[in-house]
Amino acid sequence: MTSKCDADDAPLPFEEALDKTGNGLYNILLVMTSSLILLAIGMDMFGLSLVVHAACDLNLTVSQKGVLTSLPIVGIIVVSYFWGYVSDTRGRRFTLVVPLLVSFVLSCISSLAPHWLFLGIVKFFGVCFTCAANSVTYTLVGESCIQRVRNRYMLLMTCLILLSPAGAAVATYPTLKLDFAAEIPWLGIVYRPWRLLIIVLALPQGIGAVAMYFFCESPKFLYNSGRQDEALDVLRRIYAVNHRGSKEEYPVRALNLDEQTQKKKMSFIKAMYEQSAPLFRPPFLWRSLQMFYIIGVVYITNNSFLVWLPHILNLIRLSMEGGGVSGNICQLISTKPVVEEHINTTIVTELAPEACDSSVETNVILTLIASQSCFAFLNFLISYLPNRRRVVLISILCISSASGICLNLVPEPISSVFFFMAFTCTCLGMGIMASYFVNIYPTSYRGMASCLSIMVGRTCTFIGINLVGNVIFTHCQLTFYLWSLLVFSSVVAAWFLPKDQPVITKTEPITKTDTKPEAV
Repeated sequence: MTSKCDADDAPLPFEEALDKTGNGLYNILLVMTSSLILLAIGMDMFGLSLVVHAACDLNLTVSQKGVLTSLPIVGIIVVSYFWGYVSDTRGRRFTLVVPLLVSFVLSCISSLAPHWLFLGIVKFFGVCFTCAANSVTYTLVGESCIQRVRNRYMLLMTCLILLSPAGAAVATYPTLKLDFAAEIPWLGIVYRPWRLLIIVLALPQGIGAVAMYFFCESPKFLYNSGRQDEALDVLRRIYAVNHRGSKEEYPVRALNLDEQTQKKKMSFIKAMYEQSAPLFRPPFLWRSLQMFYIIGVVYITNNSFLVWLPHILNLIRLSMEGGGVSGNICQLISTKPVVEEHINTTIVTELAPEACDSSVETNVILTLIASQSCFAFLNFLISYLPNRRRVVLISILCISSASGICLNLVPEPISSVFFFMAFTCTCLGMGIMASYFVNIYPTSYRGMASCLSIMVGRTCTFIGINLVGNVIFTHCQLTFYLWSLLVFSSVVAAWFLPKDQPVITKTEPITKTDTKPEAV
């Protein structure tokens, strides 16, 4: 009897204590809420291009549309570093709830924009708050779920990111089908369906923020911040929800975590520097450069080329319907005139200003739904291989690199489009890389590392979108050959990622004689 009490009262490493909470309703609801938040982020970012297309009464020029649709990427680049610091100092839950609520309010305000500059400025600040949740969701799930299901959950969450363009398209189609025009004299605007669409696209943010309020802070963050009693109380709550019991039934009475650090008082700038500098010093220097390089290639390849998909499909449709020039994508591009417009606006069909049609073509909606649903389904299949992340990531990058070469070699358009889609499959590696960032870095720097990864990815996206738009119509084949070489270089980098270790699969409680969990 005495030995049993001593065992219960003995401090346990955090992973063992977390494993005793089990995997149940709390974890499932947390993953569902985090997935909704990721869906909301993608819908808000991508949906802005659909809103800009429909806002005909603002009389936007092509350049103005380009500015508006570029703002989400710029906003992420500007503030990701800051939110990484907030996540590691104020907490994961705080970084999710407060910024998302502020972003939702700003989106509602932007729907009343009397001028495109007002719309752009408000949406810019809205995106600056929205992007706080871009990587923190993965961190919170990774620190709140047991190791056996952790990687799988994070891969499943990525399905919602991949579905976000399709989600925005689904929300856009019925909203813009509405026919109303309510004049608001004191603002000098007419409230049309495209203004309502801004609120509809932002609704998942508000719902996700309210839902996240009812969850607990990351227990590992709390203990690492010196709040041991709060961390233990969170573990008790998770245990009670998962086991439909009482918090007092949780067998752990004390925690032992080697990662615990003492926070020193320092200036804000110094604190942000100290929060990120260790990522680029031994022993993390090589690993950080390796991971950031891979994440940059993943983002720049998918996002930079995917925006051209509707335009390419339109070229193929015109060539097949009109009996025009046949051939692969590059042959069609080189023989068709290109309208000089900002590449982000190619997501939707451009209309002359005088047409003022506030609708989006059905074929664009269907294309987005089909392509993104396919990627989401593949990502769902990948989630069943959480212990083969390195092999799966290398396979994805190899397929992308090979497809870029094959795209130039096939003689007809249909198979060329297939290889083009396969070339952009690097998006399937986003969830895998997110799980690496959670597993490799210690708790004190995990939020900063995740946010910096998003910052690097979006910066590469911004550069890549403009780069592709300038070279693909003049040096198409060379572009795909060189880009395939770039992707293959990331295969080499991924080869040196740490090998996946088997995780504990048994469900019975862990005792002192059990093997230790995988080191983080």
